Amino acid sequence: MIGESFIDTGVDKKESFINTGIEKLNRLLEGGIPNGFTTIILGSPGSGTEILVKQIAAVGNVVYITTEETKDEIIDTMKRFNWDLSKIDFVDISSKYYSNVLEGEERRVCIYEQRSKLKLKELIELGSSPGMLSTVISEEDYLAILSNKIKDVSYGEILIINSLDFFLSQYRQEDVLKTIYAAKVGNLKNKGALIIVMTKGVHGELFERKMEALADCVLELDVIQKGSSFERYLSVKKMRNYAKKIGIARYVIDDSGFVLEMIERIM
Repeated sequence: MIGESFIDTGVDKKESFINTGIEKLNRLLEGGIPNGFTTIILGSPGSGTEILVKQIAAVGNVVYITTEETKDEIIDTMKRFNWDLSKIDFVDISSKYYSNVLEGEERRVCIYEQRSKLKLKELIELGSSPGMLSTVISEEDYLAILSNKIKDVSYGEILIINSLDFFLSQYRQEDVLKTIYAAKVGNLKNKGALIIVMTKGVHGELFERKMEALADCVLELDVIQKGSSFERYLSVKKMRNYAKKIGIARYVIDDSGFVLEMIERIM
């Protein structure tokens, strides 16, 4: 390893990068995220991936697909950090999903109340009638929403998917992987940045390896307990065609957001 003071921060003028909005992360990546790169952010619980992607989103020209938090929740958090929201296009799948869940629950309650008022004979007759007392509601195809939005992303835009966990809980891994591959191809064409958040160690080692193989850049966030305290580390595990950029940095999350401290390059 070599210390931060030995890191080459010079950027080839022929190269073009997407600014992460975090000065030391740009430095760790020696310029930022290369245009057209697909970046996977693997985070363990408590690592603060949601803060990192919000801070990146504040750089502007961003399509933010949210499944873990509603649009309003994200806006409230970003306002707390005084981050710019003016150039973010939110796709609020979270609110759509919660609305469907609540609609389904209300329907079940209504059916339960209806059943409780019926005599047994009437209940049997009603239950045998086609289409009666069904709790099934028409749900939206969230993967289709994602696919359609991918097609609309403009040249040079940042597309953030936070997080892939939601789609993996709703669809087969193979279908999700195909959609992400299509997003990768579109991002490469648009010379933007595709950033995908996924919880580490939840979806199986094989699927994680597939995602890492598909990605151009892999950032991994970990929380390590040391005695009675915890330390957070960000690792650059992969950077396609930029092997010298593999490194690790300790970070904290304070009132200004995601702050990288000591940077080390792994040789």
